Amino acid sequence: KEARQPSGRFPSSLSARARPRVGAMDIDMGENTPKTVLRPKNPGERLKVARTVLNRRDRNIAAAAERAKKIQDARKKEREYMKGSVQLIRLETMVKHSMNWLKDKKRLHVHSVNQKKYKAIAHNKVVLVGRNGRGGGSTETKALLRELRCKSKHSLVFLPNTVEIISKLNRVKPFVYWGVCSFKLMFNLIHKKARFRNPEDVSVNTMLNDNTVIEEHLGKYGILCTEDLAHMIYTRGPHFDEVVERLWPMYIGDQKKASGMVHEERYVYGLQDGMEKMVTRLIGE
Repeated sequence: KEARQPSGRFPSSLSARARPRVGAMDIDMGENTPKTVLRPKNPGERLKVARTVLNRRDRNIAAAAERAKKIQDARKKEREYMKGSVQLIRLETMVKHSMNWLKDKKRLHVHSVNQKKYKAIAHNKVVLVGRNGRGGGSTETKALLRELRCKSKHSLVFLPNTVEIISKLNRVKPFVYWGVCSFKLMFNLIHKKARFRNPEDVSVNTMLNDNTVIEEHLGKYGILCTEDLAHMIYTRGPHFDEVVERLWPMYIGDQKKASGMVHEERYVYGLQDGMEKMVTRLIGE
């Protein structure tokens, strides 16, 4: 008699190569399955799905999200544990900071001895100043950067184009870069990156997302919209100092990464002829 094949198994006559294989990718992992949109079989018909099926699907997605959050919290606690409660500074870091401090003190001494006279940039009333990512600097340099509102790295500020400002910028030249910009670029910067400082609480800043915000903060100066604000800064109007004081520094990307996938090795500093092109690339124009 012909022997019966066991149910659920492949016939012995089939070779191992002919049998279908089930890989890891063919197994449906419930939590990894995206949430599909249920549609009727024929257009125009009502969708006939049990409510328990929909509840089970939502429950699986919620459980996967909760599990991912627990994993993220566990990894965060592990990183904090590895750092420890006592923050140690390595000796190499202290030596590096000391060498940078001495180098900057020497640079400032040479700059004061030379006593070079500087001139304002022609045909512009406002200069656009950016802070690069270079760290370090002496106490005098850090104080001057705070005075110019260039304390935060990778930020932009508007300063008046005067001989005094240009002299101060050259004094902190390795840490900043500056140049002129057109009205179009200034309008785009204000429209995308401007944030207002709250006079009552300096730590609070408000994004410029509506003209009503401009009217609320600068309405007493006759500035009611983005065009008025850009015109006041570009022409260095009578309320330029008050308006700039109410604006936070505008944060942009790292200028060393502005060229694309190939990162620059050196920091950009000093007067830049292609300032507008570089800033336009950083803000994603």
